[in-house]
Amino acid sequence: MKKRPGLIARLQYRFDNFMSGGGLSIFLALLSLFAAAFLLMAVIRFVANLMLPDETVGSLTDQLWRVFLQISDAGAVAEDGDSSVVNKVMGIITIFLGLVLFSSLVAFITSQFEAKLDDLRKGRSLVVEKGHTLILGFGDRVLEIVRELIVANESERDAAIVVLSAEEKDAMDDFFREQIEDTKSTRIITRSGVSSSVQTLERLSVIDAKSIIILNDVAADAEHDDKELADARVLKTIMAIIACTGEANVPPILAEFHLENKRKLARGIAPQINVIEEQSLLAKLMVQTSRVPGLAFVYDNLVGFEGCEFYYYKNPRGWGGKTYGDLVFHFATSSVIGYRKPDGEVVANPPASTVIDDAWELLLIAEDDSDIRYLETAIKATTPTEPGHAAPPRRIERQLIVGWSRKSAIIVDEYSDYLASGSEIVVVVPRMSDEMRAEFEEIRGRHEGIQMKLQEMDLHDPAAMHSLTPELYDNVILLKEDGGDPELRDAATIAMLLEFRHYFKNSGNKNVRTQLISEVADSNNIEVIQEVGVRDFLISNKFVSKIYAQASEEAEVLKAYDELFGAEGSEIYIKPLSLYMSSIPSRISFGDLCAAALKRGESCFGVRISAEEHNGNGNHGIYINPPKSRIFELTSADFLITLAEEME
Repeated sequence: MKKRPGLIARLQYRFDNFMSGGGLSIFLALLSLFAAAFLLMAVIRFVANLMLPDETVGSLTDQLWRVFLQISDAGAVAEDGDSSVVNKVMGIITIFLGLVLFSSLVAFITSQFEAKLDDLRKGRSLVVEKGHTLILGFGDRVLEIVRELIVANESERDAAIVVLSAEEKDAMDDFFREQIEDTKSTRIITRSGVSSSVQTLERLSVIDAKSIIILNDVAADAEHDDKELADARVLKTIMAIIACTGEANVPPILAEFHLENKRKLARGIAPQINVIEEQSLLAKLMVQTSRVPGLAFVYDNLVGFEGCEFYYYKNPRGWGGKTYGDLVFHFATSSVIGYRKPDGEVVANPPASTVIDDAWELLLIAEDDSDIRYLETAIKATTPTEPGHAAPPRRIERQLIVGWSRKSAIIVDEYSDYLASGSEIVVVVPRMSDEMRAEFEEIRGRHEGIQMKLQEMDLHDPAAMHSLTPELYDNVILLKEDGGDPELRDAATIAMLLEFRHYFKNSGNKNVRTQLISEVADSNNIEVIQEVGVRDFLISNKFVSKIYAQASEEAEVLKAYDELFGAEGSEIYIKPLSLYMSSIPSRISFGDLCAAALKRGESCFGVRISAEEHNGNGNHGIYINPPKSRIFELTSADFLITLAEEME
């Protein structure tokens, strides 16, 4: 039969439990040892002086004071310089005990400081912030999001962005220091941990966050099973946030998902959760920018916090029964482009005769919310009496798409909806798969009026490029595979662009009108892309990151984007001025241009001047939301930027 633990074993067990309590237990143990050593040496000295009296030793109080000095300071051994040998030995022993105990205490304090510093380096400390933006996840997109938020926070005295990811805190701090030179009034705080951990989220003051952005930790080109698991982790993170805050106090959440079924599931969890269908949005944008030259610069100006933004505005005194067409001229420095109902429905470019209900909010484009001012007296504007020239008939187009990604099918589908019957879409890929072929055939079956071809071809071969005759196409869109290193993807894009430029240069045709459209993953490569000869390009990562940042500040702005990129309703176009007036005055105000657009059932919010397209001032001749009073000197070669249902 096994013996029960004895007294020593039980005491050892209790001592082990006490010491495992952490730094406070160790500190209390050291203090107890100090007290015990002090009492022990005081008693020994007192008894020794009773047995062997020493004239140099005073009262009991003097003896206690001498023991205390010697146990805390080695130099106090001189106190026993004139004492007997016994007292000198007692002093030496006391000093040695003091040295051992003080060394232990110093070692303990040092280890606690090192542990705290290590804890700080690991990013596990508490975050005490309020009104901060919380980003859960780390990757290529986080940099652009943080840059946009820094711009958004310029008007705040002390703003904070908290980033949590599985990366080491030191690595994240170094990354932001290298990439962002000036954070202005914004502090970037990094922490390491698991985003789906309730304990970790509580340390980040999640309940006091202004908004939360959840980034997916798997690339778009990952296997389906990996994306399924990554999306499940995002859902788990959302539930962990709700567990921290309670359903009634959940901050606005913007989450990144790869799979549509997970997006639908997330939307049903709580009304504060928003998702972005990134690939669909980018695909539609690629099609629109390829068909309307200069449109990429318009979107770049509208998305994000630099330049103009979308705002909702409600007049506290109501709209007084005014129509949409009337209210366009009640804002001098803002462009009215639609309205939002109390149920959240957004309508862009409604008929001018639409009476705006007092409960509705206007959708405006403005440089800042401080610029939005409702004028009681409408701005005077002259509507042209003469009709504009008729739009030219829709022509047969040829579109070339090089490469295949998750956006390709959407791009082909969108193009087919825009193009006139008899137009042609050719897709060239270096390697063709059965899945790709099946997806392409499905799209071709839905658009019988459009000629479609899917070809396998290596365009790095000059003979293959020559047989394709790209100069006969209206647009060439270059797409790269999803995922991977942005720098490598852009390098491959630039190499292909050089192939096309070399071909056009040596083709002998000086009137090549083919427009090259490219997707740019890294905004640092813009200048190189422009040097190659791309007129329009889409900075995909930056564009989506801007939307994430903008939606984190105002989640309702996503409904405006949904309306602009939806299958139905109005879209942004850049149309010739001759469509709006047959005789163009030498000087005309922007207010008069808005009136001319309303006459055609469109909402004007900008001007494009062809003569300034290459003036190098950065705006490419595009003026978004100029004041209604601004006077322009325009010609028939210039354009209006409008919201319209049709391109003609």
